[in-house]
Formats: sequence, structure tokens, C-alpha cells
Amino acid sequence: MIMATIPAFEAKTKFGELLDRVLGGEEIIITRHEKPVARLIPERGQRLEEVRRAAEGLKTLQQEIAASASGKRPVSWKEFKSFVEEGRR
Repeated sequence: MIMATIPAFEAKTKFGELLDRVLGGEEIIITRHEKPVARLIPERGQRLEEVRRAAEGLKTLQQEIAASASGKRPVSWKEFKSFVEEGRR
């Protein structure tokens, strides 16, 4: 990934151009007094879907662990690891 560093004043005056560069896949770091303060990165809709699926997997795992803790049945270590792996997909 291409990365550029731009001072805040320049970023302010060239914001539209920077957005076009980000749309092209570039990552822009905005600095103030030569210190990084912000980062412009391309939006990743697919990544958001991955996070949502993982969150749903974690909710399911939480429910299954809660059912086990309530005495319905114990979860083995192998089952626990399997649940965690399913949440990662």
C-alpha cells in the first residue's frame, strides 16, 4: 500500500485531491508540527462484513457457554476450541 505524509495545512487545502488518492488505494497520514495526528484510509466494506460475522459468531459462542454454565451440559476443551474457530470464519 502506498503511504504519504501530508502537513495539516496542506491536507486542508487539498482535501478533495487527497480523497481521490485514498479512493485509489493510497493511505495518507496527516501531521501537525511533523507529528502524525490522523490517517486517511480507503473504506473497506468487505472488512466490515467480516467483523459483523465474527461478532455474530462470538454471540453464538457466548450463548452456548452460558447454556453450559447453567448446568445443561459441560463444554469440553475440544468443543470450546471449535466454537472459537467457528467465530473466526
